[in-house]
Amino acid sequence: MIGRTLSLKPIRSIKTKLIIRITIAFILLSMVLQTTVYLSFRKLSIENAQDKAKTVADLTRDAITSFMVLGVYDKLNVFLDRLKYTYGLKELKILRGTNVIRQFGNISEKGQVISALESEVLATGKPKSRLYEKVFAVEYSLVIPYKADSDQKVRCISCHQAREGELLGAISLVMDLSSQRQQGIHSIYYMVAISLIFSMGTLYLVYVFFKPYTELFQRLRHGFQKTQYGDFSESINVHLLDEAGDVANGFNLMSKNLSQTLSSISHRVSLLIGYEVSKSGNAIIDTANTIDNLVKIYYFKRTIEKDSSKLDVFLRFQHILTEMSITTFCIYEINNEKDVMSILSCGDPSQGPPNSGDVPGSHCYCSDVIFKNAQECRAKRAGGIVDSREFTFICLNFTPPMIMGDVHLCHYCIPLYVGGRVGYVIQLIYPAEVAERFHSVIPYVKSYLQEGESVIEAKTFMELLKEQSLVDQLTKLYNRRFLDEVGPKLSAQALRRKTTLGILMIDIDLFKQVNDNHGHDVGDVVVKTVAWLIKTSVRKSDIVVRYGGEEILVILVDVLSTRALDVAEKIRKEIEQRPIEHPSVVLKKTVSIGVSEFPTHAEDFWQCVKCADIALYKAKGDGRNRAYAFSKDMMEDTR
Repeated sequence: MIGRTLSLKPIRSIKTKLIIRITIAFILLSMVLQTTVYLSFRKLSIENAQDKAKTVADLTRDAITSFMVLGVYDKLNVFLDRLKYTYGLKELKILRGTNVIRQFGNISEKGQVISALESEVLATGKPKSRLYEKVFAVEYSLVIPYKADSDQKVRCISCHQAREGELLGAISLVMDLSSQRQQGIHSIYYMVAISLIFSMGTLYLVYVFFKPYTELFQRLRHGFQKTQYGDFSESINVHLLDEAGDVANGFNLMSKNLSQTLSSISHRVSLLIGYEVSKSGNAIIDTANTIDNLVKIYYFKRTIEKDSSKLDVFLRFQHILTEMSITTFCIYEINNEKDVMSILSCGDPSQGPPNSGDVPGSHCYCSDVIFKNAQECRAKRAGGIVDSREFTFICLNFTPPMIMGDVHLCHYCIPLYVGGRVGYVIQLIYPAEVAERFHSVIPYVKSYLQEGESVIEAKTFMELLKEQSLVDQLTKLYNRRFLDEVGPKLSAQALRRKTTLGILMIDIDLFKQVNDNHGHDVGDVVVKTVAWLIKTSVRKSDIVVRYGGEEILVILVDVLSTRALDVAEKIRKEIEQRPIEHPSVVLKKTVSIGVSEFPTHAEDFWQCVKCADIALYKAKGDGRNRAYAFSKDMMEDTR
C-alpha cells in the first residue's frame, strides 16, 4: 500500500523572488556605477589639480627669475598673492635652499613652519605631492624643487654661487579640492535619483509583465497540492497564447484523464469483487491500495490452493488479519451433523501471536452455550453478518473476557458457507474507538474470504472424506488404515522427543458367543459400548483404533514407563463393572489386554504391536479378564 504522498513545502512567491532579485541587481549595478563615477571624478580632479599646480609653479619660477633680473625682487610677494588668488590656491610658498640662504639670507616669514613634505623635497631634490582627504575637506599639496641651470636664457649660476644641478629652492603649493568633491557628490546624488526612478519604472514593468505567469505558477502549485491528495478538480484558466498557456492546458488535460482513469479503475474493481471498497478521499492512494490488495488476494488464492489442509489456509488468513492490524479474533468450526461448534483457530493480543489447536479458555469471546448448541450462534443461525456497531447487544452470547481494561469491545462475525450450510464463523474483535479504521479494511477481509471460500470448502470436503475413510463407521474409532498412516509417525516423534508410547491390544472376551446367542445386533452394541468406554478412559491426545472385529488398539502418547499397565487395568475394571444394555438383553462383558512399550520392548513400532498381541495371547491363555505387560519369557511360550 502507498503509505506516503508527495510533500510540497511552502515556498516564497515567484513574483516576490523575481522582484527581490531584480532589485538587488539594480542596487548592485547602481553601486558599481556610482563607485566608478566617483573614482573617475576623483582621478580627473587630481589630474586637473596637478596640471594647475605645475602651471602655477612654472609661472612662479619665471616670475622669480624675472623679478631678480629686473631688480624688483621686493615686489614678488604682491605678485604671488595675486597669483594665489587667481588660481584659487590655499597656500603658495617659496622655499630657499641652503646655498641661497647662505648667499642672500632666509626670506621666510617669522613663525613659518616647513612641513614634512617640504623638508623631504629640500632634502632629496625630487618633486613630491600628497592628497589629504578628510570627511568634509580635500587638499592637494605639491612641492617642486628648482636646481641651478646654465641655459642660454637664464644662467642661474651667474647670480647664485652654486654648481650646475645644485638645489636652489622649491615652490610649495596647497590647493583646496573640497568644492570639486562636493560637485562630484551632488552629481552622484543626481545619478542615484535617476537610477532609482529608472529602477522603479523597470520593476513596475516587470511586475505587470510577469503577473500572469506568476499567477499561473501559483495556480499550478495549488493544483499539484490538491492532486497529490487525489483531488483532480482544479482547472487552470489563463489567457496566455505562448508556452505558458500550453502548460496550463496540459495540466487541465492531465487532471481530467487521471480522474477518469482512476474512476474507471475503481468502478471495475467494484464489479470484480462485488461491492464498493472503502474510500479515504485520496483517489491515488485508494486506487494504489486497492490494486495492491487485489494482487495480494490473487496470490493468496494461488497459495492456499496448494496448501495441504484447511488449517493451513486459516493460518494464512490469520496472518492476513494481523497485517491489517486485526489481532483479536476467533475462527469457529461448525459440525452440522452434531450441531455443535468448536474453536479452530484464534488470535489474542494478550496471549501473544495467533495459534491454533486446543481451545484456550482465555481466547473465547462467547458463552460456552454455543459449543453445545450451534444454533445459539447468531451468525450461524441467521446465516449473515453480525455487526455490533448496528446494535450494541445484537448477540447476547458475546461475552468477551476483561482483557483490555475498560475498553469497550465490539465484534464483527462473518459466516463462511460449506456445501450450502454455514461451516465456519470468523469473529473479529475490535475496540469501539477504532471502529472507523476497522470497518475500512472489512471489504478486503471479505475479499480474502470470498476468494478462499471455494478452496476452504474443497479442502473441508476432502478432509471429511479422508476422515470417513479412516474412521470405523460402527464405533467411530479410527480404523486399521489410519493406524498404518500414523503409527510410524508417532514412533518417530517418540524417538525424537525421547519419550515412550504405550501400546494396548484389547480383545473382548468370548465375543463370538454374543453373536451366536444374541445376534449380531447385540454384538454391535457390545463393540460400540466397549469402544466408548475405552475412549472415555484415556486422554484426548491418546489414539484409539478398531484393530479387528472385536480387537481394539490403544496408543498412549508420551506415557511414563510402566504407566501403560495401570491404564490397561483401569480400562479392564471400567468395562467389567459397566453393564451393556440392549432392548432385548443386559450383558456384562470383560476384556483381556496385552501391553507393550515403544521403544522399550522393540525398536520398531509394528514389532511393539506384535509384543502387545503376544501379551494379549498370554492374558487370554491364563483365563481372560486380565491385563499383562509384555516380557521376553512370553516369546518362549508362543513357540
